[in-house]
Amino acid sequence: MELFIYFITTLISFVGGMVILARSGERYGRIVAVGLIFLAMLELCYLFNYLWSSVVFLRIASVAEIACISALILSVTSMEMRLSKKPGLASWQTRTALLACILFGAAVAVNPEAYLTVNPDGIAVLGWLGKVHAALVLICAVIFMWVMENILRASSNEQKRMLKYPALGIFIVGAAFILSAMYRLSTLSITHEISLLSTLILLVGISFLIFFSIRFKLFEMDIFVSRYVVYHSITFLSIGAYLFAMGLFILGVQKLGIHLSFVMIGFFVFLVLLALGVFMISPEAKARLRFFVDTHFFANKYDYRKEWGELSGYLSIAFNEKQIIHVTSQVILDSMYIHELSIWLKDETIFRCVYSFPSPLQHKTLPRDELFISYLEKNPYFLCKAPCMSTDVSWEKIVKDNHDLLKQHKIELAVPMMAGNRMIGFIAVGQENPGTPYGKDDIDLLSAIASQSSAALMSARFAQELAANKEMDTFNRMSAYVLHDLKNAAGNLSLILQNAPRHMDKPDFQLDMIETITETLARIDKVMGRLGGMPAKEEITRQSFPVQALVETLVSKLHPRLADIELVRRIDEDLQLNTDPELLEKILENIVVNATEAVASDGRIVIAAQRDGSKAHISVEDTGTGMSEDFIRDRLFKPFQTTKNKGTGLGLWQVKHMADKLGASIEVTNYPAQGVKFTITFPD
Repeated sequence: MELFIYFITTLISFVGGMVILARSGERYGRIVAVGLIFLAMLELCYLFNYLWSSVVFLRIASVAEIACISALILSVTSMEMRLSKKPGLASWQTRTALLACILFGAAVAVNPEAYLTVNPDGIAVLGWLGKVHAALVLICAVIFMWVMENILRASSNEQKRMLKYPALGIFIVGAAFILSAMYRLSTLSITHEISLLSTLILLVGISFLIFFSIRFKLFEMDIFVSRYVVYHSITFLSIGAYLFAMGLFILGVQKLGIHLSFVMIGFFVFLVLLALGVFMISPEAKARLRFFVDTHFFANKYDYRKEWGELSGYLSIAFNEKQIIHVTSQVILDSMYIHELSIWLKDETIFRCVYSFPSPLQHKTLPRDELFISYLEKNPYFLCKAPCMSTDVSWEKIVKDNHDLLKQHKIELAVPMMAGNRMIGFIAVGQENPGTPYGKDDIDLLSAIASQSSAALMSARFAQELAANKEMDTFNRMSAYVLHDLKNAAGNLSLILQNAPRHMDKPDFQLDMIETITETLARIDKVMGRLGGMPAKEEITRQSFPVQALVETLVSKLHPRLADIELVRRIDEDLQLNTDPELLEKILENIVVNATEAVASDGRIVIAAQRDGSKAHISVEDTGTGMSEDFIRDRLFKPFQTTKNKGTGLGLWQVKHMADKLGASIEVTNYPAQGVKFTITFPD
């Protein structure tokens, strides 16, 4: 049975490796194939050792084991796209793995007893080289399992569906190697039982790997691992490191022949876990770990998509300058490795510090003609340690003459905030926390944040200006509305004043004058009352009333304007309307006043009102000069549009606005050079 297990594992590993090697188009697929071939060699050595009980085969198996694990590490790092795109890292890994295999093989060949010897009881006992080998196997197994976990975490749902088989296979293979290495470190020996057990576990893991390679096109997949996935999977790596440390501790205890009680072992485990917990909760330790991972394990120091996405999301809910500055500062402090930050905005002829951390620089200012400011206006960034160009005279002058200014404001790197070709501010940061010099990644990130924040600031300022302009526009329109009402009232008083010298002694004129003045003052009081009630919405008071009575009241009010004009009334005596009589009277008044100004002294105005089925129509027709078709089509009923020399262009705009409030429609019939007719239609 043991022979069959060794044989089938060897056969499956070799055949699967050769098939993948022949057909896979991806680098990591071919590396996995090489790893499977070395694994077949390992199992073949176990098979020969089982048949002939020779430690020579175990020594050869140790070299194959190192080569197999090295191939697995190279395959998972090649599967992760960001790591695979770093040729320096890939080359370094390949050379290191190859050198390790060669050196270990040479060491075993030169001094085989240093790896494994057989004691008088026939037990294979590890030497110092065997202990090193077991420790290397344990470390490498933890590493490639950790990288595989990161790949799985960073995958999409569809990729996870595909990766579950190779991930499970690699975890199982890693577990087999860890089990074998821990046994060797704890017992300092190699037995057939542990070899057979690890072979059975390896057979299961190999089966998953080969099944994946057959079903999913032989490892043709690209996976990107985010650095944040790495940070969240650090626990797995810590557990592996803990297991390794425990193995070394047990090895040391056995080597020294010390016997520890259960209490002492438990207390030691507690101390190790406590140290690990302190490390995990230490902000300084986390920051240094994050910096080390970002600068050594990824092609770019920052995950630009994450920073850009966060800043965009925060800026979408920031509506004013203060919120935008706060959001920008938080993103910079969370993303970059800095403890000193200041943001400056232009205020007329100076630059004012609007945010600083941690030292209070608020209310500090820099003049517009400062050499440092002039440099930023012409260059994409300022870096204190090195100039943009080695012969940049202005940079050298700033560093030399403005050294105290840079030190006082803690400026190590600064980027301008541009709006078009105009500089509206700048962002400055102090020294990087680990003390390393700033590079291209830092400049690119800070420039991108400054660009996005500048656009948000300009949008917020434009929005504030637009709101202010809208308020002013509302005020102007309201003023024009009131002005038009006062203009009509003043027109009535003007007519009374013009006719007073000729008709002052007539009793009828005196009565009309008193009535007109009374109505005009009442109208002015009403306008003032409406102004006092702004911005309350004007309510509509609907009531049923006869149209003829309303028209007669209007004609009486406008009698001074209609004195020399022929007025024709064609009103159905029984016509009733259910609407706001005050608004309707204002509508008709504006139309009639316009008609009186359009017709000559011998002109005619016709006011008609009748019902047509379910609708009521009120029309005002004059014999004036009319309007052009272009004016009616494009400008009629719009504010400040008029054909009169002294008109305000607000009367018909008010007419349309009030008719809409009443739910009525207005139709205009134009008779070129003969007049115009306005028809107001009320639904049933």
